[in-house]
Amino acid sequence: MMSRDPLGAAEQIATAEEIVAAMRHDLRNCFGTIRNAAFFLKRKIAREQALQDDPRVEQFLHVIDEEAIAASALVDGVTDARPHLRRKPVSASALECVRLAAACARIAEPEVRVDLDAVDGVVELDPAELSVAVRCLVENAAESMPAGGVVTLRGRVVGARYRIEVSDAGAGVPEAEREAIARPFYTTKPGRLGLGLNIAGRVARRYYGTLTIADAAPRGTRACIELPLAATPGPPPAAGPAEPPP
Repeated sequence: MMSRDPLGAAEQIATAEEIVAAMRHDLRNCFGTIRNAAFFLKRKIAREQALQDDPRVEQFLHVIDEEAIAASALVDGVTDARPHLRRKPVSASALECVRLAAACARIAEPEVRVDLDAVDGVVELDPAELSVAVRCLVENAAESMPAGGVVTLRGRVVGARYRIEVSDAGAGVPEAEREAIARPFYTTKPGRLGLGLNIAGRVARRYYGTLTIADAAPRGTRACIELPLAATPGPPPAAGPAEPPP
């Protein structure tokens, strides 16, 4: 067992990013509701005697609207100014990322093992982020099999993309939970944040990839990350004919 988690820092940043994104979304909705309410009240009392008797009523409604706009802009400014989250994509080995994810997966059930079979492919991204994303999927798969089983982890080059598949033989995702599992903080496991799929999906989208969840055969769930392969440099241009001497 590793004494130090090599993906710990990257996972903390990814978790913080998901929490901030969820908070920003909720706050935007709150400020939007406040603005709509102020607009409704302003129209409602436009011809009321209260507005004629005290013009401060309209002034205060205007203040509410303006402050809601300012607060929304402040939320966006604060959450976007995160220099520690700026990434520098590099040409990385997808195979090494997958191997690291499997090696660092925190699997509590001793009867669960990871069957890794992957080939290499070069992708343009932050390798720690991809490793964290795959680890999230591996840990989700392991937790779906409390009685033990095999998590199948595959990495393949498919056309111009690299495909990572994580499959389990658990009970699968009930139809009623298909939409819910994509929401932040949704989990059926005590003590878990419920952000694994959100982290994996955000990492995939950040690097122009996709995350899909489907049923596995004959049972269980299959999560698939697909990412574009890094562009390979073309051959150098052919030298033209030498110009005749003057």
